Amino acid sequence: MRFVSQLLLGGVAGLAFASGAMAADLPVRKAAPVEYVRVCSVHGAGFFYIPGSDTCIKIGGRVRAEYRYLEPLWAIPGLGRAHDATGFRAVGRVNVDARTGTDWGTLRAFIQVDVFADTGVYNGQPGPAGDTTSVVLDKAYIQWAGITAGRATSFFDFYANDLNFGGGALGSLGSDLTVNLLAYTATFGNGFSATLALEDRSAHTLNGFIYAQAGQRMPDIVASLRVDQDWGSAQLSAALHQLNSVDIGIGAGGVGPGSGPLGSRVGTEYGYAIQAGLKFDLPMIAPGDTLWLQAAYADGATSYLGVYGDFNIGPVFGPVSEAVIVNGDIKKTRGWGATAAFLHYWTPSIRQSLFGNYTALDYSAATLVPDFKVWTVGSNVIWSPVSAFDIGLEVIYQKLDVDRFPAAPVFVKRSEDIWEARLRFQREF
Repeated sequence: MRFVSQLLLGGVAGLAFASGAMAADLPVRKAAPVEYVRVCSVHGAGFFYIPGSDTCIKIGGRVRAEYRYLEPLWAIPGLGRAHDATGFRAVGRVNVDARTGTDWGTLRAFIQVDVFADTGVYNGQPGPAGDTTSVVLDKAYIQWAGITAGRATSFFDFYANDLNFGGGALGSLGSDLTVNLLAYTATFGNGFSATLALEDRSAHTLNGFIYAQAGQRMPDIVASLRVDQDWGSAQLSAALHQLNSVDIGIGAGGVGPGSGPLGSRVGTEYGYAIQAGLKFDLPMIAPGDTLWLQAAYADGATSYLGVYGDFNIGPVFGPVSEAVIVNGDIKKTRGWGATAAFLHYWTPSIRQSLFGNYTALDYSAATLVPDFKVWTVGSNVIWSPVSAFDIGLEVIYQKLDVDRFPAAPVFVKRSEDIWEARLRFQREF
């Protein structure tokens, strides 16, 4: 028995020795390196390093479902039933923010794309409207060493519809435009900065047919001074806008070259706009409360008032143009607007906004185009049951007052109002 035990032990030891020898002869394979996603806290929450790169990236977006009621815009009295009064909208947004540190500061590339699926009143067309889908490049710009190049929010803008869902049937509450631009921003410390921008004139031009608009010869020049402090923000901005016309006549023989009785001569004028805005943070009322105040004046640069098209409520019509032709010459349109908006948090999850705007256009140099005024007031209440998820209801009232056309009968209606409501569900991520 003892002999058998020794034999077995010897066999096991031999096998172990042989296995070790064979393992030593096998080639050793080095494990492949594993690329882990690392959090990038340098640029704020949500950023992470692109594997194998020193670039930080953040991916986000939103999904919005919205439902709208709007009193029919009766282009022809008595035909209001041919217009949609309700509509549905679905919006999908994706944005990507990529940043890399350099010796000249952060190199940033930002892109934001919106996809809209609209029905009914959202299509803004007379008569029953169908189901349309559109893709909008909302933002696409590069920032580096103070330079902003690409498509971004106009540097003239301040409030830019920060608190309201929509601007009502007649337009937004002050300037709120995304434009192609090239800008330089200088920072001076303590929250002070100044920007000089060249912005594509196309986005700031409207109804150029009225004054026989010629092609773009120079972009708009926009300048702004801004300060951001613990109490809030303030901005003073200005814009220079070129108006140029072609030689078109409107005479007995119709429209054609040459200056007819109502025609335009070849000419160039320069319009301008100025705006001042204040934003106050009011944590003494409730955390998150803010108050916005903004006023703008324009002379030949109407779009900077947030006016982007003709105003029409039923039989009351307010034509919009940057200028008109008087005796063959360009006569600029003057106007001004004021906006106020207040945000209050009733609880950490329930907030309410109150907002209003007054805008007036003056065609005093023209006898065939009426002046008009627009009042806008509205409010919304938003409930956020969980973080980054909003359920909100907004109601807006607008009134349009138009001076009588000189040739119109005295009984022509000159004032009309309109209501609209929106229900919104929105999830940010």
